[in-house]
Amino acid sequence: MLKNLRSKFRYKSFVLTVTITCFLNCALATEIARSQSLDKRISIDIERKTLKETLDQISKLAQVGIIYSNAKGILNKPVSIHVKEQPVSKVLSELLSPLTLTYEIIGGQIVVKFDNLSSRPPSQEQTLKQRFPIKGKVINLNGLPLPGATVKIKGGSNSTSTNSNGDFEISDVSDSTILQISFIGYVTKEIVVINDEFITVILQSASNQLQEVSILSTGYQNIPRERATGSFAQPNKQMFDARVAPDIISKLEGITSGLVFNKNTISSNAGNQDLSIRGRSTIFANDQPLIVIDNFPYNGDISSINPNDVANVTILKDAAAASIWGVRAGNGVIVITTKKGTNREALHISFNSNITISEKPNLSYNPNFLSSSDYIGIEQFLFKNGRYDSALSDMVNYPAVTPVIQLLNKQRAGTITADAANQQIEQFKAYDVRNDLLKYFYRKPVVQQYALSFSGGSEKATYYFSTGLDNIQSDKIANNNERITINSQNTFKPIKGLEVTTGLYYIKTKANSDNTLNSIYGNNYLPYLKLADENGNPLEIDRDFSREFKQQALSKGFLDWSFKPVSELGLSPILNSVNDLRLFGGLKYSILPGLNAEVKYQFQQTQNENRFDQSLQSYNVRNLINQYSIVSGNKVTGYNIPLGDILSVSNAKTISNNIRGQLDYQKDWQDHSVSAIIGYELSESTLDSRGAYYYGYNDDVGTSSPVNGTTTFNLNPSGTGIINTGQGIAGTLNRIRSSFANVAYTYLGKYTLSGSGRIDGSNYFGVKTNQKNVPLWSVGGLWNIDKEKFYTIDWLPYLKARISYGFNGNLDRSTTGVTTFKYNALGATYTNQTYASIINIGNPELKWETIGITNLGIDFGTKNQILSGTLEFYWKKGTDILGDKPFASNTGITSLRGNYSDMKGHGFDLSLTSKNIRGKLNWITTILFSATHDKVTRYEVIDRFSTNYVGSYNYNPVVGKPVYGIYSYKSAGLDPANGDPRGYLNGVISKDYSSIINSTTPEELQYEGPARPTVFGGIYNSFNYQRFTLAFNISYKFGYYFRRNSVNYYDMYNLGISQYMNNDYDKRWQNPGDENHTNVPSMAPYSTDGFRDQFYNGTSATVEKGDHIRLQDISLSFDIDKSVWKGLPVKQLRLYVYTNNVGILWRANHSHLDPDAVPSIGDSQSTISPRSFSFGLKTSF
Repeated sequence: MLKNLRSKFRYKSFVLTVTITCFLNCALATEIARSQSLDKRISIDIERKTLKETLDQISKLAQVGIIYSNAKGILNKPVSIHVKEQPVSKVLSELLSPLTLTYEIIGGQIVVKFDNLSSRPPSQEQTLKQRFPIKGKVINLNGLPLPGATVKIKGGSNSTSTNSNGDFEISDVSDSTILQISFIGYVTKEIVVINDEFITVILQSASNQLQEVSILSTGYQNIPRERATGSFAQPNKQMFDARVAPDIISKLEGITSGLVFNKNTISSNAGNQDLSIRGRSTIFANDQPLIVIDNFPYNGDISSINPNDVANVTILKDAAAASIWGVRAGNGVIVITTKKGTNREALHISFNSNITISEKPNLSYNPNFLSSSDYIGIEQFLFKNGRYDSALSDMVNYPAVTPVIQLLNKQRAGTITADAANQQIEQFKAYDVRNDLLKYFYRKPVVQQYALSFSGGSEKATYYFSTGLDNIQSDKIANNNERITINSQNTFKPIKGLEVTTGLYYIKTKANSDNTLNSIYGNNYLPYLKLADENGNPLEIDRDFSREFKQQALSKGFLDWSFKPVSELGLSPILNSVNDLRLFGGLKYSILPGLNAEVKYQFQQTQNENRFDQSLQSYNVRNLINQYSIVSGNKVTGYNIPLGDILSVSNAKTISNNIRGQLDYQKDWQDHSVSAIIGYELSESTLDSRGAYYYGYNDDVGTSSPVNGTTTFNLNPSGTGIINTGQGIAGTLNRIRSSFANVAYTYLGKYTLSGSGRIDGSNYFGVKTNQKNVPLWSVGGLWNIDKEKFYTIDWLPYLKARISYGFNGNLDRSTTGVTTFKYNALGATYTNQTYASIINIGNPELKWETIGITNLGIDFGTKNQILSGTLEFYWKKGTDILGDKPFASNTGITSLRGNYSDMKGHGFDLSLTSKNIRGKLNWITTILFSATHDKVTRYEVIDRFSTNYVGSYNYNPVVGKPVYGIYSYKSAGLDPANGDPRGYLNGVISKDYSSIINSTTPEELQYEGPARPTVFGGIYNSFNYQRFTLAFNISYKFGYYFRRNSVNYYDMYNLGISQYMNNDYDKRWQNPGDENHTNVPSMAPYSTDGFRDQFYNGTSATVEKGDHIRLQDISLSFDIDKSVWKGLPVKQLRLYVYTNNVGILWRANHSHLDPDAVPSIGDSQSTISPRSFSFGLKTSF
């Protein structure tokens, strides 16, 4: 009840907040820009009034902004017009044509101008007129601003560049002055200044230049690509926008140069994205790229950001691009810029909605499974060998055994006949638990996404407001997610030279899940389980204790101890709620032309709440209460754990503050151009987390009962235990201060030199002051070869070369310069006194990791854009990398982590775009190809145990090899006589598995290859015919290996068949000659030890190549506007269909495994990502 009241209150508060925000933003939008349409019909009857009065009248009637100037006194001329119910476009043409005037739509408004005015040269008289400054904006045909465009007075030396919004101001102009506006990839345009009114310049793409011209954001400044000396990558916008995904990062996979998604890692298996930009640069420190959103590092869950709010994404790959971020840029930087409003733009409304339906999970894919017949066959084998005798005779612990073992035991005891037992066993063999799982626990996932945005602006203000709603129905019944996002950004120019920016980004996510499935998988996962009868009634399965014991316990007053998985659904809901709020703002003041002072601030608070409410009816609660029940006289007389629900609550709050002050300088004069920034910033992040368990919880009144969490109780049926109170408090404080500077100088538009520097300090290094701060820097150069006079290659009109060198940094937040402790809530076992555990041994010499990067790049484009692209080579060298060093054992520790390692890497990135067909049918191909190699060059600790190198996820650095590598024992194949695996001991074929394992040194292991892709990329094809666009993307990964699971007889025999079963059992050696077509050993005798299986699973027989090619996705869209359908109620409409995870086209491994989905040992639940189908529409008003 209380939970419902809280939910209703929060919901009403949220709705009220959204309503008020929408109202304020819409009111602002209505005030500063009104919707317009040239198709609107008006009537006007004017006789001999001035042109200005007539235009003003049309503006009022059509509710459209009209911009004009009084050049040559044209506005004072008398005009007459008489029309009735005619489109605005026709009215304007009739009015303006006789006056040699025309108009165009710019930024959503009508601009009246003279015909062919730009070709009229200034007269001598006009050059003597009064000079004044003029402001303007440079945009492309899509209305997007072009930052970094050059605005120059023709024939003069005065010039300037547009800012990040495309705005410019140039002084010393007069009427009839000709301005030249140029931008790489666009046709240079000349316009004549009429007066000092604001002008908008629209540039058109040049046919012989690169089509995609972008502005690169570093998070500190925007850089036009034509002046960038560093290595930047941006996903193809068409590819990025066409993808349907609930998060930003997923949309980058396979379409971004140098970026690879690592699968089957510890991080990815935990549900996180594991990314690498140009390979690995560290051993133990943070290996993920820095995520920056709207100029500041983002400390929340990046997957919660609404992708519909994203304007562009820029990947910073080398030191020249990323060193401005200092010690956090060692793994590269992903800079995300969200959408904003545009000056002098009428109200623009966009809406995007789609629904995605996926297939049910393919449970048959997982290899950690056996057929019911094989599983029962192993159980019968183990029963005959006495494996279950101790469990069946255990009258102390009463362990549960499987139905087949119960039958076999009854047959042996003579309570049922052999025929009766065999008849039931044959029935079991016909069952497949996966059918019941699909029926009662799985469903087709459905994702619904809705996004609505409003944007626009006036001359002195811009606004952008958006809201998004995502409903995700998971593939597991009772699991669902919901996300609500609100984004509001505004800029104001209250006085000349001052710009104020304010913004808010709010995310609320709720994830509901159920833990029942996890209780089925594992030891309870039997292939022949039947979860419900033919009428759908839930059936009991054996868990924890035998059924006989549970039936006796019921008669003694214990709670019902049965476990019926289907009945458990919904009894133990897990609710995860996240509230993420970012408030940001800034002040920007123009001190002098080209010199700006700027202050930016961001506050971020992330509140993460987890609530696990286990009902009294759930098995886990009944089981726990029963185990701790007080028994006297063979009857339950009381409860150490009170009757009621068990509520587990944990809360974590992260608060981050960032403030930055910087000076921006931009100056163009004659043949020179300088762009520079310098600044200082502070950041602080605090984490506070706490949790507790509440026993006997009653949600209707919000009460619970206390428990004794310090006393050791006797348990039923046996053993002792302490009630876990779940109490814990933890917190961290991180502070970083930084000074930074960046400068770029361009000469003749051909040569650019850049340099950047940053000094970071942190509270992680609190021992030696000189190690608190680390200077990181970079230098770069750019040569526009195609602008040289000697360059005369007509077929390659675009060619430039880049070079850069510098240093980035990295840190490990779990390692500090001082010794840190954790105090334990429970007292010591015997003294009950509070005690502390050492978390981190202090290292007074600890300092930042530094990564030196050299980058060489060539950008090129052939005539008419037939072929264009970028080729880059890079070399990386990491020094002071965190590693372990042997330490004197008499100190109580064997190794100490510090800056004791080095590593290096190299590789290249190739990006090609080809326009194969142009005309009514357009076919464009983009190819991304990246290769990367890294290796450890210094590491002081060598683990002498070979077993620590051959596991699936084990990684022990080896000098000369990658951080992640696959190592194996050398195999001599299977013994033809009995199918035993064979290896080498002292160079001789041997089956002494214990000696092989214990005597093999790390140097003697066989190195298979890297465990991470070393070659990766994608091939994107887009076909456009009229208003249809069909595109598909192929991704590939090569040059790596993985170790798959296989049979492990010893663990099946002794630890449980369910956890260690694998379908390689079907491929095992059974008869002489089988060794010619299988490498799976024969079934081991019951008396075997674990070394046989350990050796076999560590050989190359279980290693597979990860190389594969995948058809990632296919998209089809159809665009409609008013030129196609006059009655279209919206400005533009796009209908689209999208399918993802289409399938693997080719794989190198012969086990039919998806290298991106290889289940780990004991994981019977994981499967491949299902194919999904999306249907949606985008529209704008």
